[in-house]
Amino acid sequence: MYLVFLVLCFSIGFFGAMYFDKLVPETYKQENTIFKVSIPLILLGVFILSYLIHIILHELGHLVFGLATGYSFVSFRVGSLVVTKEDGRFKVRKFSIPGTAGQCLLMPPEMKDGRFPYVIYNLGGVILNFAVSVVSFFLALSLNPTNYLARISLIIFTLGGLIVVITNGIPLKISGVANDAHNVMSMMKDEDARRGFYLQLRVNGLLHQGIRVRDMDKNLFKFKPDSDVTSPLITGLKLMECNWYLDKLDFNGARECLDSLVRHLKDIVPLYRWEINCERIFLELIGDCDKELIDSLYDKELTKYLKMAKFMPSKKRLLIAYEAYYNKDKTRALEYYEEFLKLYNKYPIKGEAEMELDLVNCVMDEVKRLPSVKTS
Repeated sequence: MYLVFLVLCFSIGFFGAMYFDKLVPETYKQENTIFKVSIPLILLGVFILSYLIHIILHELGHLVFGLATGYSFVSFRVGSLVVTKEDGRFKVRKFSIPGTAGQCLLMPPEMKDGRFPYVIYNLGGVILNFAVSVVSFFLALSLNPTNYLARISLIIFTLGGLIVVITNGIPLKISGVANDAHNVMSMMKDEDARRGFYLQLRVNGLLHQGIRVRDMDKNLFKFKPDSDVTSPLITGLKLMECNWYLDKLDFNGARECLDSLVRHLKDIVPLYRWEINCERIFLELIGDCDKELIDSLYDKELTKYLKMAKFMPSKKRLLIAYEAYYNKDKTRALEYYEEFLKLYNKYPIKGEAEMELDLVNCVMDEVKRLPSVKTS
């Protein structure tokens, strides 16, 4: 995936520079040494801006085509900034998912005979990126040759759009996250994957409304015995079931749920593998606290993931538990608790935030029992 991205970026730089060179009048190039030095910076700046615009357009495509097929608005995120609708008002929050540059989440319409519109919603972003790129390309060709800056900017904007189209329109997993085309392909092949995708959107929408996962029917998260649990959409169902147990403070049930995935870990996408191991560590910390097992799971890869997922309350919960049970460090645990409260108050997914608060309160009972000075 990253090799494809690098090749595309190199191609843009190489062919863009050639095209830019042809568009600029020779006399101007000869008289301006600053111009020669600034070409790479100009190209890079235009490309970065173009790519950011296309990310917004991509998510806007999901929004437009989703609303057109009966979905309702839940959240719209670019980078770590997310717009949500709370009590009839739009609010801006901070939230991000590692491996994703943006995300538009909508509440799907009710299923009819086990069916719901998922193709147009998933491919809406690619469709809008492609349409805008085509318009941009022909607009560049229509401009007067002397207007070289506008022409090359439009060409780079077109190429930036094509990168987004390719990385989302070809079935791929990017940093462990299935892209739009991969989701569509999975759902076309597997009924459970289709139901898994639907439930992820549905449950996410309900959580945004403040409904707890514990108040949902656990049978929603069941799938056929012969389903491929390594498929991201099926793994997602299993993790929702785990959250159902956690929300009920049924730690044995959550542990059994995760244990059923352990033998498949190497085949599960990294994002879900990290999530599984985070919860395994948490449950071990508040249980037997086997330091050897915890150390084997808490590796460099997971440490990096925890830093990337800093806007997720569940990660602060894990760090509080780690300091409380593993390090017996009351001061650090309280510091992470303060960070958790700041996230909790602004977290857009209200139902999840309430679950995390209950779990953190369980850990804080242990923190309160710790001496003020760290024990070794």
